[in-house]
Parts: sequence; structure tokens; C-alpha cells
Amino acid sequence: MGDSNLVETMTGLEPGQVALVAHDPCWSELASAELERIRETCPERIIECAHIGSTSVEGLMARPVLDLLIGVQEMMHSGETIQPLKAIGYRCHGEQGVPGRRLFTLARENRFLVHVHLYRVGSPLWESAIAFRGRLSEDASLAEAYNQLRSGLVETDPGDLEAYEQAKRTFEAEAVGSD
Repeated sequence: MGDSNLVETMTGLEPGQVALVAHDPCWSELASAELERIRETCPERIIECAHIGSTSVEGLMARPVLDLLIGVQEMMHSGETIQPLKAIGYRCHGEQGVPGRRLFTLARENRFLVHVHLYRVGSPLWESAIAFRGRLSEDASLAEAYNQLRSGLVETDPGDLEAYEQAKRTFEAEAVGSD
């Protein structure tokens, strides 16, 4: 499954749009195929990768955009991923407000289909993303609380992406920090 299947399957979102849809079982397969395509593009720098975010958790409502995590040994190597990822259709947005991250997006017809978050493997950002996915997968009540939070935000103000993202970050920090 390649980029064409991803484009045909993912509905994506326009910039700034906030919408949730029911979980689609094909998201996992699409994420795996896209991660493989990324690995083939940057084989010497990407040492780990994973499907994260709401699309990675069965049964969880999600924005119809895949969130993928790719990891490098050191962030000084992250710049070497920019041109190869651009060659397969990604756009680099730099840190985009998150120090220690490089954000890449894949879009078609002005709709975001994939967000790629590049971190140093083992960094707090990397560990938090992996831990949050694990908690949501293992704890049905936490997943339901996350669904309710996000659904409420979308109903209250579907155009406020900043408030939506901030509420998600706060929820994630509390969920991961509750060891």
C-alpha cells in the first residue's frame, strides 16, 4: 500500500479544521505502509518509528489524519531527513512550537493526511508519545474520558484548533504523569 492508497482512503482535514470520526480499522495498515515508505526514504537516519495518536487506538474517535512518530539518534541528524521526506511529498514545519520536535505534513488538495513527528529516540517527547498511546490502548475508562473531552471541545467550538490542541496536551501530560 503506497501513497496513492493513503490518499484514496484518508479523508484528512483542511488546515485549522477540527473534526472527529469513528475509528477506521484500516488506519493501522495505512500507518504501517506509510512508515515503511518513510523508512525506505531515510534508512540511514531513522532508527525507530511508530503509529501514535488517536488513529492508533482501536475504538477511539480521531481526527482523520495519521500521526506517525519517527526517531533519530540525535536531533542534529534530523536535518538529514528533510530533503528525502520532501522528495516523497512531505513539508517540513520546523519545531512548530514544540522544542525538540520537527513536524512534517503530507497533504493533498489542501487536506492534511499525515502528521509526522520527528524526535530523538528516548527523549521525554518520544517517551511521552509512546506512553500515552499505551495508556489509551490499555485503559478503556481513560480512552472514554479522552473521547468525551475532545468531543466536547469540537461541539463547543469546532474552529478553535489552538484550544483543542492545548486541552489534548494537558490531558496527555496528566495521563502520562500519573505513575
